[in-house]
Amino acid sequence: MPEINLLDLFQRLRGSGFRDFSGARVTAHVPISEALLNELLAASIPPNAPVRGVSIRPDAGNHFSVRVVPKAALLPAITLKLAVERQPELPSTPVLVLRMVTLGGLFGLASGAITGLLPPGVTLQGERIFVDLHTIAAQRGAAEAFEYLSALQVATEPGRLVLHVDAGVR
Repeated sequence: MPEINLLDLFQRLRGSGFRDFSGARVTAHVPISEALLNELLAASIPPNAPVRGVSIRPDAGNHFSVRVVPKAALLPAITLKLAVERQPELPSTPVLVLRMVTLGGLFGLASGAITGLLPPGVTLQGERIFVDLHTIAAQRGAAEAFEYLSALQVATEPGRLVLHVDAGVR
């Protein structure tokens, strides 16, 4: 029996839009450790980004902290405490909305510096950060995943980001 190269098989299935799995549905609960989350985040920061580093610490109750270390020596590191305010609504609105829960009045002073550190697909409006998941996926060559997603929810628990995913092949 000939060996099957799984990567080649996956690429062939992907090229066909997974038609051999037509009608398949998958619902998944995907916990991602803080360590893996930060490893993936570090690997995705382009060399020309205005930040030296970004780390995320998931907390309980859909809250987390994001620490941003700018490249500019004059700017201090900023730690933002965020809460998930609104989940993406797929397929129409693949945007996760986060709300600042700390910094209060100081946020107005820091927002200019923060805006300059945000990657494409992430925008700041008042105390809300809008994360366009489709735009971010497209920048990383993964936009086609949204062709299969019908629901995506982001939750947190101490030390873990948890994705609730519903996907299928038409």
